[in-house]
Amino acid sequence: MGAFVETVKPRQGFEHCGRIIRDEDLLMVYIDAVGKFSISGVILTTVLQGLGEGLISGPIQGVVRLSESGKGLYMDIGGISYAIPVARVRAVMKGEQRKGPVSRVR
Repeated sequence: MGAFVETVKPRQGFEHCGRIIRDEDLLMVYIDAVGKFSISGVILTTVLQGLGEGLISGPIQGVVRLSESGKGLYMDIGGISYAIPVARVRAVMKGEQRKGPVSRVR
């Protein structure tokens, strides 16, 4: 019998923890064990255009911002950062997809 080799993979930088859906003009963010948050369409448009940060309303106040590369939407809620791919945010808001993933940044 051959030798047993254990390969340790590095931890991923993101951990799936929720989902987004569209509700009228709002982007609803559901984060497991944390709560439900909403981002208005006006704030979302401003952030996606790279014009600054916006506030998130929910049980805990937070801030939403665009990543430096422009490919990720970051939410800072209660001292924890969460990320959503911008392509999925746009697809959900256009109605092309029903929901998208939310990941906790490690």
